[in-house]
Amino acid sequence: MTRVALVGCGGLGVPAAWTLALGGHRQFRLIDADVVEESNLHRQVLYTTPDLGRPKAERLAEILRDRFGADVQIAPARLDETNAAALLDGCDAVLEGSDDALAKFAVNDWSVAQPRNRTAVIAAAIGRRGQWFTVTPTSSCYRCLFEAPPPPESLATCAIAGVLGPVTGQVGGYAGRSLLQALAGRPDAAIGALMRFSPRGLLRTVVAPAHDCRCRN
Repeated sequence: MTRVALVGCGGLGVPAAWTLALGGHRQFRLIDADVVEESNLHRQVLYTTPDLGRPKAERLAEILRDRFGADVQIAPARLDETNAAALLDGCDAVLEGSDDALAKFAVNDWSVAQPRNRTAVIAAAIGRRGQWFTVTPTSSCYRCLFEAPPPPESLATCAIAGVLGPVTGQVGGYAGRSLLQALAGRPDAAIGALMRFSPRGLLRTVVAPAHDCRCRN
């Protein structure tokens, strides 16, 4: 059975994990170094007040095991380009839902690395908006869309700009569904396309493969 790595067990990771489990997925690796904080509770709805101070990956693993009998591994770490290969070793797919732009590019690069391409869904949310993008062995990749990570000082995070709880729930659920579709070999709107969730509804932008991108070489 496919083992899915979940990078980030917060606002996006929680609904994504729940969606994957409800869809029948049972093997996970949870990668997150954070603990549950009171400010998380409005959008990370599987966690409650007694969970404050506990590692998110540890608590989410307990929930997935108790509710679904899932086989869950825990990696209490922050993923980046230096440790992505080690943290994702043995996994066949990954859903990246952290608040770290560098982690998103590291996951993308792992997914297109030779000699074996893997499936990845890369998701983000802030304010009243969110987005997700699916990378498969035959699609364009995240670097075809965003060539390189932006300077860290130019980025707004959820801690700075805030995010509405329902937005993370919707986007995380959509991202989980897209990964289920891709793993099953079924068509999905997010494969090789940026899906954006906003007050205007869902918007889709097809991303053509860049001829000089590493995913083409």
